[in-house]
Amino acid sequence: MNKPDPTFPLDDSLQAELEKFRQQRALLDRTELIAHIGHFEWSYELDRLLSCSEEYARIHDMTVEEVMSAHRGRDKLLQQVHPDDRAAFKASEHTLRRQKSVDIEYRLILENGDIRHIRESAVEVNDEAGNEIGSFGILQDISERIKHQRDLEYRDELARQSEAITDIGHFIYDEENDRYVYMSPGCARIYGTSVEEYVAKIQSLEDDLADIFAEDRERVAEEYENYRNTGQDCAIEYRFVRADGEIRWLRELTRAKHIKDGRVMQTLGVVQDVTNRVRREQELLYKDALADQAEAITDIGHFIYDEIKQKYLYVSPGLARIHGMDRDALVTRAVSWEGDLDVIHPEDREFVRRAYDKFLAEGGDWQVDYRLMRTDGEVRWIREVGKAHVINHGIAEQTIGVLQDITRQKNAEQEIIRAKETLEQQVVERTRELANTVKQLQEEIEEREKIAAELEFLANHDALTGLPSLRLCKDRLDQSLAEARRNRQTSAVMFLDLDGFKAVNDQHGHEFGDRLLKVAADRIKAEIRETDTVARIGGDEFVIILSSLPEIAIAQRIASNLVAQLAKPIFIEEVKVGISASIGISLYPDNGTTAEELIRSADKAMYRVKGGGKNDFGFVAALKI
Repeated sequence: MNKPDPTFPLDDSLQAELEKFRQQRALLDRTELIAHIGHFEWSYELDRLLSCSEEYARIHDMTVEEVMSAHRGRDKLLQQVHPDDRAAFKASEHTLRRQKSVDIEYRLILENGDIRHIRESAVEVNDEAGNEIGSFGILQDISERIKHQRDLEYRDELARQSEAITDIGHFIYDEENDRYVYMSPGCARIYGTSVEEYVAKIQSLEDDLADIFAEDRERVAEEYENYRNTGQDCAIEYRFVRADGEIRWLRELTRAKHIKDGRVMQTLGVVQDVTNRVRREQELLYKDALADQAEAITDIGHFIYDEIKQKYLYVSPGLARIHGMDRDALVTRAVSWEGDLDVIHPEDREFVRRAYDKFLAEGGDWQVDYRLMRTDGEVRWIREVGKAHVINHGIAEQTIGVLQDITRQKNAEQEIIRAKETLEQQVVERTRELANTVKQLQEEIEEREKIAAELEFLANHDALTGLPSLRLCKDRLDQSLAEARRNRQTSAVMFLDLDGFKAVNDQHGHEFGDRLLKVAADRIKAEIRETDTVARIGGDEFVIILSSLPEIAIAQRIASNLVAQLAKPIFIEEVKVGISASIGISLYPDNGTTAEELIRSADKAMYRVKGGGKNDFGFVAALKI
């Protein structure tokens, strides 16, 4: 704007008007500064900026003089627009000439390389004759708004990803009107429906409780009512029947958002699908029970020991039973390697120490027999076998070991020794009697060796089907993987679960179920190669190791045959029953390089088959055969 000539005299009224104008201009400038808004005037005829506010120049990171000089020509102005936005910016010029106004968002590139997001609103200006002479517009710096908007989008996406990864969902529930105010997509996914469908379905608390498993419904209702009346945080687990009929275990955490007159009005809640965790816990309990029975039958126990901290990380019930004390007392007593030696018979301690020091120095494993002094004063003979479990920089940090009570075996050996000594003293007088006695002793030794072999077999095989146990299965799988690595071959692991076995077992009894498992085991063995291994790892679950596969199609063919054979009717005591199999298949090295990884991957693939309808097989990932 042109400044008045300071030498030109102004009367009082003009001076007052000028002062009022200055104040209004100052207020406008302040408003533009706060709102990040600047205005401008553009001439079509001169193709340049005619005037602009200080905030307009500040948005361009220039002074008014600099921006007036820089914006001479639309082409120069266009150079400041981000390349990706130039086409839209040029199109807005045609829109302004055609519609007399325009509103557009674009990005500016400043001289220092910074990028600002701009919103521009402009109207066309006409002269008294109605001719188009230019435009008048407002620029607003909306960079902060765009940043905030993107932050919200990122947070929403992170929330969606977090819900998917952790199987959780969120909701807000109106307790007064018994309806959902908000439900996240993760929550609806857990329920097996859409947000809209589920929210529309819930018209009362009874509707909300209707999908809870019948045996859990009363308990959950009591928990809800107590929560509503007290406002105390509520954490509960229950079974939920999804729309597709599948039963899932859910963990729900609720907290009062609004309380009125001591009663909860609005609730914030989180739901998590914990089905896999519950199933693992149930499987672990079952496997622990089997392990406890195996330990009791074979008089063995096992442990995990931390060499750095010199303490037990885990002791099995069988190990505590061998020591004659409970597990906590055993861990508390053996607080160091020296403390662990205290329970060894004094005559055997140095021998045991040398064996263990050799293991620590050379690695590998150790085996040693010694006498254990129990807390009840009884002395038992123990055979201990162990190896390194965790090794870092060539140093064993954790070891695992197995102890077996061999007192009866040692006593038998001592009896044999004493008997031989007695017989040697009477050899001349009682030659014939000695011969008979030696024969009896040899038969006893053979019987004991047979028992020992049977115990060894039971420790490594399933007592019902005679198949290898999980431990032996893992050993063979480790051997298969080692061979595959050496020969650069492919191996496969199948995790097979019998569909419908539990129903047959519940209907006909466990003895009938055991016979059914034997038939299933025989059918499985008949379909695999001689070089393959099948193991029963518990209940109606089997693991099959396919070694040295020249092509993946072999695994596919074996799996297909297994599904077909196990789906055939089975007759037991003239009773016809039907089962099927769901099989998950993992491949080395694509789906894992260790026994645990491959079994775990195959297990997950099996559960996907079950979820997809059972009586089929599937690989960890889709394959092109």
